[in-house]
Amino acid sequence: MKNIFEETYGQREALKKAYDGAADESEKEKIRETFNGILKSLESLGEAAGRLWREYETARDNGNELLDISEVVWEKDVEILVSCLRKIGIERFTFSSAWSGAVETAWLFKEAGCELEGLTEINGSRAAFSEDHEKKHGYLFKVN
Repeated sequence: MKNIFEETYGQREALKKAYDGAADESEKEKIRETFNGILKSLESLGEAAGRLWREYETARDNGNELLDISEVVWEKDVEILVSCLRKIGIERFTFSSAWSGAVETAWLFKEAGCELEGLTEINGSRAAFSEDHEKKHGYLFKVN
């Protein structure tokens, strides 16, 4: 199954280029409407998909190849998130949440059918007044 988010991200990047080259405000509005339509189609995948899309978009904007789940994940949400990952075609992801229960959440991802492949370094936000990204560490998971 193809990664729906990567396809959407590619569309977003193409629309950004078109927007930057738009001749007038009318053309820009059409591009915005097209992008909003693309986002609307993601809504049909449920609330979990919306959350994961935001984190996917941030991860890709930071130069990462994979979705990075960096926010708090509550125990009750793990199964829903993993199910959504399967539905949208995400085969691997990183989990870099730094909150105190992150190790327990990593265990819950394992219990929900994800295989821990190891630890990895990823790009975080850009450092202030720099083009460089901070480096973050996280778990690398494969979705089974």
